[in-house]
Amino acid sequence: MLSRAERALRAAFRSGAPLDLAGAPVRAAVIAELLLAGPPPRPGRIARVDLAGARVTGRLDLTGARLDAPLRLRRCVFAEPLVLDHAELGSVNLDGSELPALDAESLHARRFFGLRGARVAGEAWFHHARAGGGFDVTGTAFGAAVNLQRAVVEGDAKLGHGASYAAGVRLDGARISGDLNIAQATVRASGDGPAIGANGVTVGGGLWLHELDAEGTVMLIGVRAEAAITLSRSRLRHPDGYALLLIEAQTAMLTLRLDPSSAGIVSLRDAHVGRFVDDPAGWPEGGTVELAGLAYDRISRRSGDTTAWTARERLAWMARYGTGFAPGAYDQLAAALRRDGREQEAREVLRVRERLRHRAMGRLGAVWGAVQDATIGFGYRPARALLWLVGVLGAGSGWFAWSGPLRAVKVGEAPTWDPILYTLDLLVPLVDLGHERAWDPVGADKAVAVLVMAAGWILATTVVAGAGRALGR
Repeated sequence: MLSRAERALRAAFRSGAPLDLAGAPVRAAVIAELLLAGPPPRPGRIARVDLAGARVTGRLDLTGARLDAPLRLRRCVFAEPLVLDHAELGSVNLDGSELPALDAESLHARRFFGLRGARVAGEAWFHHARAGGGFDVTGTAFGAAVNLQRAVVEGDAKLGHGASYAAGVRLDGARISGDLNIAQATVRASGDGPAIGANGVTVGGGLWLHELDAEGTVMLIGVRAEAAITLSRSRLRHPDGYALLLIEAQTAMLTLRLDPSSAGIVSLRDAHVGRFVDDPAGWPEGGTVELAGLAYDRISRRSGDTTAWTARERLAWMARYGTGFAPGAYDQLAAALRRDGREQEAREVLRVRERLRHRAMGRLGAVWGAVQDATIGFGYRPARALLWLVGVLGAGSGWFAWSGPLRAVKVGEAPTWDPILYTLDLLVPLVDLGHERAWDPVGADKAVAVLVMAAGWILATTVVAGAGRALGR
């Protein structure tokens, strides 16, 4: 026998009218019967359940149901989990409702799925679900894990703006044709799982994560977002591990300006970005960054920033917060500077790269690198080589002018003594001016000659290396 509230629901169903029961109980079996085998609609009306404010007793199980009309159960309190596994519904609206759990594996909501401002105490399972027109859980509190793996949303997926996740949210392999918005959400990881798992997600619009508050790893490995990935003023904390994984991510623009209280490793390994917007001066003290393999076309500031970053500031940021020497990171920075017409700063970046590369080669490499750095700046300061050559030539010529002439190797066959030509013949390797072989230095003169020859070989080698880099550029 139907209760008064259930009779009212039956009448509202036939006319398709909304009904607010203000806390009155309704059996789940009655709702299911109306949806699956209810009476015909009144003439000119469409039969549907549009219920608000009910206490739903028993388990509402619509597994495999096929319904054209929308299902609206707003501000309802469910005594048992709601089951929508493999159902195909016109649309679903559960705004403001309280549920012990929600099972919606492979659900197909043809037009829309909404669960806004609601509370779900247990798990919410949307594995392989499909929502046409959009998926919206903004402002909803989830007390256990939320699973949207392999879900397909034809429209925007809104998972933020006040939503909270007590045990993380998984979206691995999901496909969203519009925006994926997790901005202003609060997410906490559970156990060894991530706070957000969105590996391999494809987003037709932008992935918005600004003002996100996440405890645990935010995993965005291999994510593809056509418009942008934005983490502005986001608080990401995982002090003992990775706070953010953007490995192999692809997007037209990446904005990475974290909250100062963030902590953990940020990995941008092998990501491909059109425009990279960050804030090296405001980088969180508790964070480090992996830059190996990161590729970007431009690196810039936000339109609202009043001052531009300098190469020196960015190099200091890489040295302080980087997890290790990555040559490609310096190449990328130099290329971006060149695209902005900052050639001198680009050369300085490449000089620092060479300095660090030689230090990583061990003691001998560091010594040889120091010589190249001091002489011609690894080929990026070629004027230094000329100054050194002139200096060594002047010093050597002065010495031999004071101590000479030297003893001839073959008396009567030596050219006229010229300390400048003799020093030049010693200084320039692989070029024979006929003076070096004609004179035989001894004692201090021999020591000076050896030093001039050694300086010549060092300068020649560094000049060749620098010329090779210049031609490569």
